[in-house]
Amino acid sequence: MGNEDSDNKMPAVGSKVTLKGKQYHIQSELYDGPFSKVYAINEGCMQYAMKIERTIGSKRPVLKLDALVLKQLNRHDITAGFPRLIAAGRTPLYKYIIMELVGPDLQRLRRSIPAKKFSLSTALRLASQTLRRIEALHDSGWLCRDVKANNFCIGMKNMGLIYMLDFGFARRFIRENGTLIERRNAASLMGTIYYAPMNAHNFSEQCRKDDLESWFYMIIEMIVGNLPWFIHDPKREYLLVGEWKKFTRGPGRQLLLRDSPQEFEEILDIIDQTAFNARPRYRVIHAFINQAMDRLKIDKTKPFEWQEDPEVLKKISTTDQHGESDSASKLLQKKEIKNGPLDVLIS
Repeated sequence: MGNEDSDNKMPAVGSKVTLKGKQYHIQSELYDGPFSKVYAINEGCMQYAMKIERTIGSKRPVLKLDALVLKQLNRHDITAGFPRLIAAGRTPLYKYIIMELVGPDLQRLRRSIPAKKFSLSTALRLASQTLRRIEALHDSGWLCRDVKANNFCIGMKNMGLIYMLDFGFARRFIRENGTLIERRNAASLMGTIYYAPMNAHNFSEQCRKDDLESWFYMIIEMIVGNLPWFIHDPKREYLLVGEWKKFTRGPGRQLLLRDSPQEFEEILDIIDQTAFNARPRYRVIHAFINQAMDRLKIDKTKPFEWQEDPEVLKKISTTDQHGESDSASKLLQKKEIKNGPLDVLIS
């Protein structure tokens, strides 16, 4: 991950670290998870987030992918709605990336609301912003493979701007020369089980359409509160979760779409009918979202719920998840880590 920094201690709250010639003060710990830790840090008056993982003994390396994706997005001037990458490297004990500090994620915000769901005004405008982030990621040549509300955060200064982050399960689907990477015969069940697409449950290679399928589940959850398969344990009953998703393409369709705008019938069909290598019809999906907002007379300039009610933000604990891929993936193959884009070094 580039040249090593000389710092030889693990970061601790209240301490200072010198990385790439700059000194950072560790202010607080935002998250401590199975793959990495996230700290709020500052350099003078500038505040950032620093994500670290141990150089040796990490359960699953994620930082190289995080840095690689953010670096490519920055290089292509795709910065609106993605954290700016400030620095990336390693010390003898840990790897790190320093990036723009963002606010709480959408999952924590939803759960802090008494009804555990957003208003249609908020949910539909979030649908529009998050879809644009996914489209931008795809246009840069990457799949997310872990689309969920935890991986979208509000801005610190502009709380109406949604950021996409945490690319620990990302995979390139297109080469630098613009040609598509060949589809593999089989793949691991990647991502977070509740939102994983049906292709993932079938241990099939994922494509752009699959990110949109996960996005669709995420938005439905924002609207209705819970997905039908939330009654099942994602680790022990992931096969049942997959069967539920198939069921919603037939007799159980209305169990999924209950209380959602009628336009979501069309959106689900558009996603399901997208061929593996085809570019999804983002523009058409956006048109249906806008149609729903116009039909329901939704004010697109209205503040989001967390902007109107300060209590929503107060209820959020700083110890909750901060943009971290969880351990719900099954049968993660080591060869993917060895042969994939993780091999590209960060300079």
